[in-house]
Amino acid sequence: MNVQEALDAWQAQYSSQPPVGFMLRFTHESVWTRIHYLRDSAAPATIDDDRRTAARFDAVASALFTGTTVLVLAIHLDPRDEDMTELRALGATPIPPPEGWIETLREYLPDSGRAEFVGATLLWQRGCLDDLWMAVARDLIGRIAVFCPMTGDAFCPYGGGADVFVWGAERRSKLGDRFRAWLPSAALPGPTVKRPAGKMAAEKS
Repeated sequence: MNVQEALDAWQAQYSSQPPVGFMLRFTHESVWTRIHYLRDSAAPATIDDDRRTAARFDAVASALFTGTTVLVLAIHLDPRDEDMTELRALGATPIPPPEGWIETLREYLPDSGRAEFVGATLLWQRGCLDDLWMAVARDLIGRIAVFCPMTGDAFCPYGGGADVFVWGAERRSKLGDRFRAWLPSAALPGPTVKRPAGKMAAEKS
């Protein structure tokens, strides 16, 4: 599956919403699992904290994706200030943002003319994104999403945790049970956003 085919699958699965976890929490709340807050301390992260977070990213993502082809999407709000080394190493190439993404993201884009969207497909194996996870954990990179076209699942990490979208109540429950120790114990992190006024997406049967 090439990037465009996988991107078309994302658009169908996520109602043409951009791959930003804190926004998908509201439009796709019915499939949002709460394994998303991987540090309980508000103190600045140490390098060991970042390594631990990156390892947890890999453990949760591997539970979802091992043996499947995934699409890695990234949004660079300003590529001048963000490290793209790890994405280039994956073979990520620029993609034209689908219609509606720029408008949905407008208030979060300091300059939409500088925003860059890139994507790559790969066969998931444990550890295949270790360097990328570390870049995310250290806040060196823009928004990332990993999406499986076959299941519709998406993993959207950020500096301190991840928003995870899992289709199927039983699968969400099993994932939650497996990673129970990493569930949040405080208020949700991340930017405050308004709930969209329109109809929320329901889980497909």
